[in-house]
Amino acid sequence: MEKLPPGFLSLGSGSGSGSAEFSFPDLLGTQRTPPRLPDEIVEEILLCIPPDDHEHLLCVALVCKHWARLLTSRGFRRRYRERHRTPLLLGFLGNLIDTGGYARFIPTHAFRPVRPDRHDYRAHDARHGRVLLNRIARCGDVFQGVEAALIVWDPITDEQWPLPPLLRDQPVRNWTAAVLCATAGAAGLGTCDHLGCRPGDFHVIFVGIDDKEMFASVYSSDSATWSESTSANLPYDYLHEAVLPALAGNALYFVFRMGMAMLKYDLATRVMSVMHVPISWYPRRVVPMAMEDGGLGLAEVDMESNLILWSMEVSADGNVEQWVVSRHIELRTLLPAHALAFCVVAVADAVGVIFVYTVDGVYTFDLNSGQVTKVLSYGFYDIIPFVSFYTPVLRAALDR
Repeated sequence: MEKLPPGFLSLGSGSGSGSAEFSFPDLLGTQRTPPRLPDEIVEEILLCIPPDDHEHLLCVALVCKHWARLLTSRGFRRRYRERHRTPLLLGFLGNLIDTGGYARFIPTHAFRPVRPDRHDYRAHDARHGRVLLNRIARCGDVFQGVEAALIVWDPITDEQWPLPPLLRDQPVRNWTAAVLCATAGAAGLGTCDHLGCRPGDFHVIFVGIDDKEMFASVYSSDSATWSESTSANLPYDYLHEAVLPALAGNALYFVFRMGMAMLKYDLATRVMSVMHVPISWYPRRVVPMAMEDGGLGLAEVDMESNLILWSMEVSADGNVEQWVVSRHIELRTLLPAHALAFCVVAVADAVGVIFVYTVDGVYTFDLNSGQVTKVLSYGFYDIIPFVSFYTPVLRAALDR
């Protein structure tokens, strides 16, 4: 075999002093471990995943432990919410007739909670990614105080926090309550960007009526106690617990029976007062809501199946308030012909979605797109929308 010139490697494996074992050099570096992308670049890529693409967020978390820790860190969740800003209507809780009144989570996106059915509990309110549940009293149950069975539940992390009983000397005839993040409640401004909110930090505002007065008390997760009650003598004796309260500006608004007036609870001063709603000649159900500008609004369906949105206008000096119709929507042209609209049952004002009860079930109406979607076809007692962001969560990462 002819010898190769010096500096050349033999391509064969023949014998002889001129032959040698040959292996192709790893010019491309295929045998090396590829360098890991910096976390900043990985985060920037993951931040581009839209909030409604839950499947890809979950798949990314399953790629490796490092990516899972990165995606579930508190810092990434903050930056993700800061990038996308507007949360999603992930679903709603229905206190359904076929469950005996128990709360069931009904999704409108791909997200599913670990426990979609909350047996023995009724959903009472939801806001800022937290749900207020109330245990349904059964024969033989003994509660101390006003209500010993309120809990706050986070469907994303499946964490829950039981509240201690609110003790009162007088029996409470009627009550309602609202949950909100601790920042919005403590600041007294009713607003929060929710970028740094922790799931376990919240306030619950409890409003009740006994034989003597109307009273309100605030539970803070920070102190794990109820505040001293504030009271007011107001000419109304029944709060409409089936109508969700609205957070607008620095106040919560609760509806009284028959929808003829609302209770305003100021978060800063904790003072209660009465606000009247537009006069109507027919029985109606009005649902308070926050408008796009943060002001107070109302939603109702009139006798001709029209969706009416009211907004509160305040004069420049702040002394005169009046209700004006801001939108008039003919639902008959949007809903199926057989779906006659009866009333508004709930409002997800953070995303501009209104739940309307019809003879054909419950439909949602998107105020921004005008899209109408049927979401429920069977009987219910209450509808509580759940609005939040979804990013995968590891229990070990909850406190980061």
